[in-house]
Order: sequence, then C-alpha cells, then structure tokens
Amino acid sequence: VATNLEALGTGDVTNNATLELNTGGTFDNAISGSGQVVKSGDDALTLSGSNTYTGGTTISGGTLIATSVDALGSGDVTDNAVLELNTGGTFDNAISGSGQVVKSGDKTLTLSGSNTYTGGTTISGGTLIASNVEALGSGNIDNYASLQLNASGQFVTANLTTHDNATTAIGAGSTLRANTLTQEANSTLAVHLTDSNSGAIVTADHANLGGTLDITGIGNVAKSWTRDAYAYTLIDTDSAINSDFAQFTVAGMDAKQVDFLTVDGRVNAADDTRYDVTASLSWYADSDNAATDAHGTFTLSEQGHSFTLNTALTDVDATLNPDSATDWDGKSLIKRGAGTLILGAQNTYSGDTDVQEGALWLAETATIGSAGSAQAVNIAANAAFGGHNATVNGHVNNLGSLYFVDTFTVNGDVVNSSAMISGSDQPNNTLTIAGNYTGNDGHLYLNTQLGDDSSPTDKLIVTGDTAGSTTLHITNVNGLGAQTVNGIEVIEVGGQSDGDFTLYKGHVDINAWTYTLKQDGGDWYLRSESDDVPDDGGDVTPPDDGGDVIPPDDGGDVTPPDDGGDVTPPDDGGDVTPPDDGGDVTPPDDGGDVTPPDDDGDITPPDGGDVTPVAPQYRADIGVYLGNQWMARNLQMQTLYDREGSQYRSADGSVWMRFKAGKAESQAVNGNVDIDSDYSQFQLGGDILTWSDGAQSVTVGLMGSYINASTDSTGNRGADGSQFSANGSVDGYNLGLYATWFADAQSHRGAYIDSWYQYGAYNNSVDNDGLSASRYDSAAHAVSLETGYRYDIALSNRNTVSLTPQAQVTWQRYSADTVIDDGGTRISGQNDDSWTTRLGMRVDGKLYKESGRIQPFMEVNWLHASDNASATFGDTKVSQDLPNDRVEVKVGIQANVSERLSVYAQAAGQKGKNDYGDASFSLNMRYNW
Repeated sequence: VATNLEALGTGDVTNNATLELNTGGTFDNAISGSGQVVKSGDDALTLSGSNTYTGGTTISGGTLIATSVDALGSGDVTDNAVLELNTGGTFDNAISGSGQVVKSGDKTLTLSGSNTYTGGTTISGGTLIASNVEALGSGNIDNYASLQLNASGQFVTANLTTHDNATTAIGAGSTLRANTLTQEANSTLAVHLTDSNSGAIVTADHANLGGTLDITGIGNVAKSWTRDAYAYTLIDTDSAINSDFAQFTVAGMDAKQVDFLTVDGRVNAADDTRYDVTASLSWYADSDNAATDAHGTFTLSEQGHSFTLNTALTDVDATLNPDSATDWDGKSLIKRGAGTLILGAQNTYSGDTDVQEGALWLAETATIGSAGSAQAVNIAANAAFGGHNATVNGHVNNLGSLYFVDTFTVNGDVVNSSAMISGSDQPNNTLTIAGNYTGNDGHLYLNTQLGDDSSPTDKLIVTGDTAGSTTLHITNVNGLGAQTVNGIEVIEVGGQSDGDFTLYKGHVDINAWTYTLKQDGGDWYLRSESDDVPDDGGDVTPPDDGGDVIPPDDGGDVTPPDDGGDVTPPDDGGDVTPPDDGGDVTPPDDGGDVTPPDDDGDITPPDGGDVTPVAPQYRADIGVYLGNQWMARNLQMQTLYDREGSQYRSADGSVWMRFKAGKAESQAVNGNVDIDSDYSQFQLGGDILTWSDGAQSVTVGLMGSYINASTDSTGNRGADGSQFSANGSVDGYNLGLYATWFADAQSHRGAYIDSWYQYGAYNNSVDNDGLSASRYDSAAHAVSLETGYRYDIALSNRNTVSLTPQAQVTWQRYSADTVIDDGGTRISGQNDDSWTTRLGMRVDGKLYKESGRIQPFMEVNWLHASDNASATFGDTKVSQDLPNDRVEVKVGIQANVSERLSVYAQAAGQKGKNDYGDASFSLNMRYNW
C-alpha cells in the first residue's frame, strides 16, 4: 500500500501481486507484471504512464484518471467509484462495477468493450464514440459535449440527456432504447436514416424534445419517390410527446432552404406518442396537393453539403401540371448553390441539365438521358460536373470543370471552354467522347506514370472528330522516366484529328528525361526521344524501377484532387474525392477502386521489322546544375603567378587584389546538352607572416573572394522538333590561406613551393524554362600544392628572359543540397572528390625602360582532371562532358607603376575535346611595403 507517490521512488514498478495506491497526484512510473492495481481513498489519482500490467484495475474510492488508453494495462477494470478517461484513442478493456465513467478533455475516445458498469456515463469534453451497443453500461448518460452511437444494433440505457450546446448522434444502423430521452433547448439530435431501419430509431418511455433535429440519409431511404410523401417514424414513446424540436435541418442544412424536398418533422396528429419525419420530392410533387409546386431545381446552398438521390428522375407527365406555378417543362434539371447533388440512378429525363453553381455528380453506373438523346449538359463557370463509371446520353458544353473517374462516357459532342480533369490521384482513368470534341482554348488534366511506352496513364478517347485548341497538363504519378519508342498514348482520335493539343509549358520533366507531346496518325503521344541516334558511350546511368517520386504541381488554374474537407459528404460506396474546381465545391465519395499503376512491363516494338534506336530527349536544366557545380570548382583554381605575379616583393609583405571575368562552353550527356557560362571573380589577399634569412623566404597570407556565374543550358532537339532551355546562377564566397617558399628571397630564381587551401559556400538557383524553379546551397573545399624552378637568361641592358617549368596538383571536394524540384524529381549526387594536375612552362621577360620595368609573359599548361561534374536525377546519373585533358595558354604583361605598386593583366584560354572552351581576362594589382 502506497500512501504517497514518493513511496515508490522514480523507477518502474514490477507488480506481480497487488499494488494499492491510497493517495492522490500524478503517478507516471511504468507499471508492469501480472499483478493488480487498486485505487483506494478519497483523492484523485492520475495514471499517465504506458503500463503493461495484466492483473486488472479496481477503483474502490476517489477518482482514478487515465491520460492514455494504456494507463490501465490490459486487464479488466472494476469501477466502484469514478473512472475518468482524459484521453483519445480506443479503450477496449472491459469495465464493470457500480461506479461512474467520465469522458473529459478535448480528444476523441472510442469505447469498444462490452461493459456492465451501472453508475452512469458523463461526457464533459471532446467526443465519446460507442462502437459496441454495450459500451456505455446501463446507467444514465449525461452528455455535455459530443456522443456518437455507432454500432449496428440497439443501445439500451436508463436516461439520456443531451444538455445545452451538446450533440448526440445516432449513426447508420444504430437505434436507441431509453427510459427518458431529454434534448435541452440548444442541443442537437443527429439521426442517420438507412433503408434497413424498419422501426423507430428511438424508443422511450418518455421524450422531452428541444433544440435541433438533423436528419441525413433521406435520399438513400426513399429510393422511389412518387407524388405521395414519404413518412418515417423517428421516435416512438409509451407516453404522449408534449414538446417539439425548435429547428429542423437536413444534412446540416435548414430544411426550409432545401427546395427540392418538402421535409418536415412533427408529432403525429393521430398518435401523439410518435414523432414522424415526412418528405416529398419536388420533382414529382402534385401541384394540387403538395406544399411545394413541382419543379426541377435542386438548390444546396451551403458549401461542403451534399445530397444523394438514388431514385430515377423521369419526365413528369401532364397529370401533375408541372408548369402550373413554376413554369417548369417537366423534364429539365437545374443545379444551384455551392453544395453537391449526387445522382445515383438511371435518369431518363429528356430535357437539358444546367449546372449553374456547385457540383452535380453521377455516382457509379448512374446515367443522364436515354440512349440517342439530344439533350445537353451545360456547366457554368465555377461549377463542376462529372462522375465515376457513369454515362451522359447527350452533349456537354463546359464552361466550368468536367471531372472523370475510372470510366466516364459522353454519348454526344463535347465543347470544352474550361477544364476537363481526372478526378483520381492515380492513372488509368478514361474520358470517352462518343461524338466530336472541340477545344475552345480549353484544358485537359491527366495523370501519367512517366516511363516507357507501356506506362499507365489517363486517357481521352474521341470516337469522332477533334477541332480547336486544348492545353494538356500532365501530373506525373510515381514515374521515374524512361526511353520511349512510340510514346505513351494519352489522346486517341477515331475521326478527323484537326484539334490542336499542346503540352503545358511545352514539356514535362522527370529525372533526366524530358517528355513532349507528339501527334502520330491522328493520336497524341508523350515521347521522351530526341531526333538523334544514340551514342553507345557516354555518361548516363539508367535508373532502376523502384523509388518514389513526388507528383508535380503542373501550375494550372484548377486545383488537383483534395482528399480533405471539413464536412464529410455522404458515402455512396467508394473512395474517390473529386477536386476543388475553383468554386469551393467538394464532389462526393461515390465509390470504386482505381487500378494502381504497374511499374513493370516490356516495350513491344511495332510490327514491320527492326526498331531504329533513338536517343532520349534530356531535360535542359541538367546543364545548369552541372554548370553551377563546375563554376564553383573552376573559380577556386589558381596558380602562384595568377595570385602574385612575377615581381620582386620586399621582406615586409604585400597586399593584392585580382579581378577575373570570362566565359566557358561545354556539353553534357554525350553532347545532348549545351552549357554556356559567364563568370566573374573579385579576390583580395594579403601577407600576414613573412620570414627570410637573407637567402630564402617563407610567406603566409590570407585571401578571400566573391564569385558570380550565370549559366544558360540548351537541351537536345526532340522528335517533334522541340528544344528547351534553362538558366541559373551561382554566387558565394571563398576564404583561404596560402603559404609560399622561395629558395631565392630577392630575385625568386631557382626553386619555389606554393600551397593553399580554400573553402567556399555558395547560393545556387535553377529556372527550368518556367516549368520549375529551385534554390539550393553548395560548398567546396580545395587544397593545392605547386612547385617550379625559374631559370634566368641574361640579355643586354640588364634585360632578362626567364623559363619556369611548373607542376601543380589540386584536390577538391564539392557538395550540394539534395533538391526536389517542382516536378517531383530528386536531384542529388553532387558530392564528389576530384583531382586536377597541371604541367606547364612559363616564359617571361624583364625589360627595363626609362619609365620603369615591364614584364611580358606567356604560359602554356597541360591540365588533366580525374572526374567530371556529375549529378543524379532520380536514379539516373548524368555527367558533364569535360575532357580529361585540356590545353591552356596565358599571355599578359606586368608593369611597375611605382616602386611599391605594380599592375598585372592577363588573357587566358583553355581548349579540349567535346567542344570545351574557356576564355578569361584578369587584372591584378599589388602593393608592397
């Protein structure tokens, strides 16, 4: 027995007998073992640990508060006082005893066990869900927050009271038996009707009604609306019902605003122990007897609300006098309001359908119109229409959004002046137009797994002719990119294919591949090949079949499918939530599975002989990523003479600056991508330590630089003649340290050794022709060791010529952030080490003039690099076509401006295979003291 929490220390408790806690406070020690926990005394004790004891829990006094569903272990609970559950999740321990259960806090808790406690249930906060008809024991229920009865069967309780501002919801298939049902003035009773409800939802000895009654499911219950009103007994009591609800709503909407139904709830005039709900459909209303004259307008005013109608709408005959008061023709439907109307039957009315606001959705297998009908579906701007495995027998004029899921068929012509959108987040959905299609500057949104010819894709099929212009937007779904032969067919045309389909932004990129849209034989394909025959060698590592790719945002004006929403629409059998079309309409979940994409499959070549291999069309921004990398590495490279010049310097030291600007040209992925870069660099340095013994000297200094480079990249030409470009930039700072030894401290004749280290940090940007834009950081380390030997040849008048053979080796390590671009491609692999060696000869002269001393020079170098700049797009590695060997030539002149100040100008050029070239100009200035 522990009479205070400190008695058990701070460690875990292993209980294999009985642990009695006769105290209050919070106990967070973990309790395990086969023993029992007993709460005694009058205090309130909180168990907050994740406990695994199996011997059960007994509450003999006070209040035991559990702040997690694991706090009471896994055994049964005997509650003879108060058990307070201040937690969320599912609590399935069996609860017995004479005590009370309290649900507190703001979380949602589900009681799923068969419980027999008799002390009653209080819901003081959050939501309590009873998923078992015996979950709430047999006592009274006092609901001050939210109670949901969600089990197939009858809940039996003593008294159930829903207090002010609380809601009691009776879910589909559930019923309630209570001694007394009390709904206070500002409470809500929410009831969902189903076609399995053969009796009253609520039976009670007494009922005290007030607040709001909200009814859902009417459209599912009444499957065959006629001119007669539909009646249902909601509450049946043993004694008379002397009160009524203050407000009546249908699926959360004020019943008075639901113009397509006449819905009412009231105590039965002939039997005051029954509370009945009556409803009639305005479409079939008898104008002589119904409260509302017959009409074809369906208004659902509130966004997020929906109504499912599972009866067939047919033409209304003259006996109902449809035009007596509403001027309705008896065969046309108008959809108004921001909500969603779901039609779930075979509707044969022959008039037009005008979707003026919100959404009209056809559930699985639903139809509009009879076969051969000439009626029209007119979709207004900011309105939505569509369906899942549904059919329209008639024409469609689209100024809003037309959604299709799985298979959607229009047996008529379609004029698309806005957007036709795949309503699924996976491919293999088809919109079939059994007629002609005209694009009036319209848009078509499809999902495709971008890969080879066999890749899963959404598709538009037009059996007739096409005309006009349409922009195609492609959302890549888990595609990794691959070589195509014929391409991925996205539009099939059976008739005259005069329609102009263009791909949004001209191309869609994934990993290293660029896909363009190509018309072939009247049909339209996504193709990734270029107009070149591929080179067998090169720097492309193909991807494997695995890996996830984030689907892109195609940048269009229509928001792709959104699985979320604040209001749960009626579920009529499936798992597809069509998207938000810009008018704040969330079409319903109407059923049906979508076949997931198949990553597998071989390409079947076309009949007729061998297939000529083609090269892929590579995305243009490959060159920008590689160009940014090369510029950062290239602008760290320098020699002793680049930095210092050839002049004598005093033992005291110097400061110097250098400006360099140039242009570089190169290629990537076997010449398929052209790279052009412009760069500039400003460098500043100074000696911080000098030493000399009169013969030799050692100098140590600091240096820093700012670099800026821009790169333009052009991809190879596609099979359709398309060619795309990208651009980007890199800028940042280098900071370094240098050290130089001269064997001859005065004239610098003879041997020297120079070494330096630099670290650079850079900002990078890439703009892929407006299709995607990326920003990322990179860094580079560099270490160099250089040596040489200067030979002086004396000429007349103190003039000399010097020959300096040189050797240098430089190690660099470059790293960059991983980037996931707007199209979902993961760009990584920019973390490489590289070695560069240089062998060269420098020739410079020292000419004395009256105005001072000038030193013209020329330098020739052979550069050898061990590694190219490379990056990995998805799982495809691409590399810059840098030649392993390059020739460099430098020419320039250095002159003394004064005894201490000298200037130095140099022009340099590099050339190598693969059309590599680099040309630069630099200007140095140095001041000695």
